[in-house]
Amino acid sequence: MKEKKLPKKWTEIYDFGTEKGNEESRFFLALSRNPKYEWRSIAAIAKESRLTKEKVELIITKYYKLGLVYQNPDDEDHWAYWERVPHLLPDIEKSISDKDKNNRISKELNLLD
Repeated sequence: MKEKKLPKKWTEIYDFGTEKGNEESRFFLALSRNPKYEWRSIAAIAKESRLTKEKVELIITKYYKLGLVYQNPDDEDHWAYWERVPHLLPDIEKSISDKDKNNRISKELNLLD
């Protein structure tokens, strides 16, 4: 199984206690906390968070660059928080030395069987 690089959670990054942070908090609550939906449209996020679509798009742009939100590969209007779609996280690329070490260990273990 491949390892995934986990980004920080939104609660560790957003501007807590500011007006901008309050908007981002409402955005993430609308995006990530609804148990019924994995993907949310911009309109649904805007309605639930009481933000404009333009503000939602600005927040998406900010956090997309940080790897916290992902766009649905089948519908560009739908977005998800990374914890809801962990299968979309990039795999961790192992270093050459780690690969070599794992290969040598595997060979030794196969010889002992």
